[in-house]
Amino acid sequence: MLSPRLMMPRIIWSTVVAVCLIALQPHALQGQDNQEQGVTTVTPDALEWWHVEREPEVRLAILYGNPDEAGHFVLRAKLPPSWVGRPHTHGTAELLTVHSGTCYLAHGDVLTREAAIKLSTGTLIAMPAGTKMRGFTGEDGCVVDVQGEGPLTTQYLDE
Repeated sequence: MLSPRLMMPRIIWSTVVAVCLIALQPHALQGQDNQEQGVTTVTPDALEWWHVEREPEVRLAILYGNPDEAGHFVLRAKLPPSWVGRPHTHGTAELLTVHSGTCYLAHGDVLTREAAIKLSTGTLIAMPAGTKMRGFTGEDGCVVDVQGEGPLTTQYLDE
């Protein structure tokens, strides 16, 4: 049998381990609860692409949420090479992040390619609701994510 002097470090160590395990338990349960409460993972191979009715060369996929309903949404758009978008506005603010390729965005009162700013891979641009805008792509096309609060509405300025 161990002497009380040798047993004391083991008792202390066991107590420290037990306290740590008890302290960590709520965090482990919280992580499980978060997974059960709607953590969403979307992989590229799971995306369902469709063509935009008014701009059939553009392909969209929903990454998160529903842009037709209230709440946060994220869309991914594939814009073809040498694309010229239609001038438009959105009823809510949006964040646009460039994933690949090169995009150009004109905003304000002059919506020409010459007035557009270059948005290279990794660029984020935030635009308030009602911003007049028009997009263009270079020879390599562009893939962007669009985030905002739904419902997403688009008003084309050339109609």
